[in-house]
Amino acid sequence: MTIDAQTRKLAAIAYGEASGANDANEIGGIAWAVANRARAWGEKTVGQLLAADPNYTYAVKDGNPRYKKLMAASEKEVAADKGMTLALDCASNALANTGTDPSNGAYWWDGLDFKTNYQNHPKVKDGFHIIEPAHNIFDVKETSYLTTIYWKVRDKKTGKEVNSKVRGTYKYVWESTAAYGKTIFWKHDADYLKATAGKAYK
Repeated sequence: MTIDAQTRKLAAIAYGEASGANDANEIGGIAWAVANRARAWGEKTVGQLLAADPNYTYAVKDGNPRYKKLMAASEKEVAADKGMTLALDCASNALANTGTDPSNGAYWWDGLDFKTNYQNHPKVKDGFHIIEPAHNIFDVKETSYLTTIYWKVRDKKTGKEVNSKVRGTYKYVWESTAAYGKTIFWKHDADYLKATAGKAYK
């Protein structure tokens, strides 16, 4: 078994970001979320994705022991460890875009800090929607902020940019797609993307 650098990196991220239960859907969901976002963002490699968004996954830089363990493990050590082998298989499938995506098309995820840091969490401040009760693994309350986006025009008299017709409205920036173990998965809300002309992967 030869592990290429990109597959190892993705496996280590999924292994490190997931809880210690070695849940196939949790680890697989994280691997797929990363691969999904990399594909959507101009077919980037995992390394290129992390360079474009350095704060995407903290396991890479916060001393996460599971991430460090898999990155340093020999191929023999990976093969002898069920959790690391699982992460490697999930990463391989996610990169090849084969099999079932446990994240259901997610590009992001959150762990337990979504509950413990609820008051200060960026997604809470943005507004988030739990689309199925089963996704609310942390038993948190949704937040929503009705926001109206306008087309801009230049005022002929003043030369200043002013609001014109309504471009769109949204209440949430984030929408859940799945949840396993201690991880909840996310994508952007469709109304948010339409109103802001945003990119699904940013």
